[in-house]
Amino acid sequence: MAYRLFVGISAPSLLVPVILLLAAVLVTVPDALHAGRARAARVETETFGRLPDGRPVSRHRLTNKRGMVVELTDYGAAIASIGIRDRHGGLVETVVSPRELQGFVSSKRRFGAIVGRYAGRLRGAALVDGVRHELSTNASGVTLHGGDPGFDRALWRARPFETPDSVGVVFTHISPDGDQGFPGELRVAARYVLARNANALTLNIEANSSRPTVANLTNHVYFNLAGGGSIACHRLQVDADRRVELDDRKLPTGRLIPTGGAASDFRAARSLGAAIQSSGAAAGIDEMLVLQPAGKAVLSDPASGRSLTISTNQPGLQVFTGNAFDGSDRDRLGRAVEKHGGVALEPGHFPDSPWIAQFPPTRVAPGRPLRWHTRWAFGSGPRLAAANKCE
Repeated sequence: MAYRLFVGISAPSLLVPVILLLAAVLVTVPDALHAGRARAARVETETFGRLPDGRPVSRHRLTNKRGMVVELTDYGAAIASIGIRDRHGGLVETVVSPRELQGFVSSKRRFGAIVGRYAGRLRGAALVDGVRHELSTNASGVTLHGGDPGFDRALWRARPFETPDSVGVVFTHISPDGDQGFPGELRVAARYVLARNANALTLNIEANSSRPTVANLTNHVYFNLAGGGSIACHRLQVDADRRVELDDRKLPTGRLIPTGGAASDFRAARSLGAAIQSSGAAAGIDEMLVLQPAGKAVLSDPASGRSLTISTNQPGLQVFTGNAFDGSDRDRLGRAVEKHGGVALEPGHFPDSPWIAQFPPTRVAPGRPLRWHTRWAFGSGPRLAAANKCE
């Protein structure tokens, strides 16, 4: 005889739905836990490859709770990848870089790397406390990004870390006294920090020297918010109404001139395609813009709605529209990177600053370090129907 519970409900009839409910819980809980692990903030390190001399190189994958994934490598302390989730949960690559270590080693593009000792151009020598120090130069007699090999070809030491608010990696490198002609042993720490709950990556760099010297460090990452193809339809806005005037060797004349009417006038958002077209024979932008105090830059891709806001403590922003890409480099999907396939937006000091008294100083001395701060914040908005017109 079945026992009756409450009003007309038998024990067996009550037991069936309970069993079904418990079965559903047992199935869904592991899936929920797995999903939680997939989106938990963490740092993972794996072997990336070996350099031609046999030294091993690691790759560090940072993931936050929103699914943003950043890959960093010991070679050049470089950003190898920044993946952002799209509307469907898929991961979209937003930077231009090779997939394999060999692509970084063989290329001259300095993909995502820390460049130094002096990012930008120097006139073949550094002026430190009134003393001229001859530096290594290229065929034009200019020292570009501190000489070759620079920091972008160094194998940095890495220390991953986790905090309650972030995950990241600290890279360190020691440049010996006399490296490429620069005086002083320069000790550099580059700290990449991915926020746990926001799609924001921060880079803090500090340089200390054993004796007076000059330094200017930045990151040479190329962005393409569309995930590939040309950046012509990307739009750029920069809080800058002046730019550094350059001579025929792309060295500063010492004058800061208005951006108004120039190809590099990004005071109001405009397409990079329009800027490139208006650059004439230069066939692209490669200029240092003078940022306003607390000035920012905003890059956006109207077709996808993705955006990038760059903030920094530096006085300038070098805008370079990938003018040298020629199809010889391959991206992470194996596609040829053609001209204007990415845009580099590099916060830093002005080129040749040690020689120009009115430019912000780049001197480093014992007990007087220099610090650089950059924050990349990614966002999303509505797609624009007319995006393909590059208006």
